[in-house]
Amino acid sequence: MKIAELRNHPFLLLVLKDGESEGYFSPELVHKIKQQLVDMSLRIASDNLSIIYADQIKKGCEIVLGITNLGLLDLCDRNEVKAKEILKTQGIVYCFRAGWAKYAQLKKISPSYFESISITRYALAINDTSDIRVMHDSFLKEGYKSAKLLDVYKNIAASYCASTILVDNDENVLLFELQRFLNSAVALLMIDSEKKVFTSSLYQAFNTYLVSTNKEVLLEKLEECIVKLTGQLSILTKSYLQDIELLSFNEFKSIINQQIDVAIHIQEILELPITVANELNDDFEGGYDFHADDEDDIAYLRPDEK
Repeated sequence: MKIAELRNHPFLLLVLKDGESEGYFSPELVHKIKQQLVDMSLRIASDNLSIIYADQIKKGCEIVLGITNLGLLDLCDRNEVKAKEILKTQGIVYCFRAGWAKYAQLKKISPSYFESISITRYALAINDTSDIRVMHDSFLKEGYKSAKLLDVYKNIAASYCASTILVDNDENVLLFELQRFLNSAVALLMIDSEKKVFTSSLYQAFNTYLVSTNKEVLLEKLEECIVKLTGQLSILTKSYLQDIELLSFNEFKSIINQQIDVAIHIQEILELPITVANELNDDFEGGYDFHADDEDDIAYLRPDEK
């Protein structure tokens, strides 16, 4: 029976209340459990919150309630009889540790994602009837997606990154860079190059091809190269990139379709290696600024190997 939904309290509190009223839990055990909940709440508040304010103490209590409720639900799978037995024989701290182990799963899956999930998300109010396992499972699902993104990013970057791989914890940054790697891979295929990254002459060849070729021909060639690139990817990587829509190359196609300043806009979506000892001009800071000196800047793309 979903007693939490029927009686408007979290599962853990209802089990404690029922066990006490039935005489299943001795007064001494009830007192011990309450004291341990208080102690754990203060510890959580001390480690994760500011205990200067009373509402933060309350939040600490709600976090302990949420984590402990998660642990108990995981241990008994909503079986009230089993839950009472666990509380009586193993204790409330045992349930909290079981819940904390579930929470810590996020860190094992993806440390960067774990850091983005505040422990306060696990706080549970005394009148909250929601199943905290549902929330936790959704976090796990997102954690696996985050870990997969990082794995695919490193895999693609190993082949198509023009410089030292810098891994950012921001998923939006990873997605942006990953798309640039893929754009560059397709661009090189469009000029029938077997290279993985651009050199100065390869970029000039690609630029010339862009501005001197009919739009329809470019789009047809792009589609062919997309098919070729996806065929080189592993099934899992291909499937993941399709799911997050990075193999559609919409921005690439849009630039070609617009036919306005194609050579300038294409620079933004490619992974172009730039090696300069010093800034070339006053407004050059390691990238393109779309001013008159851009051609000079482009000349400092990684030189062709002799």
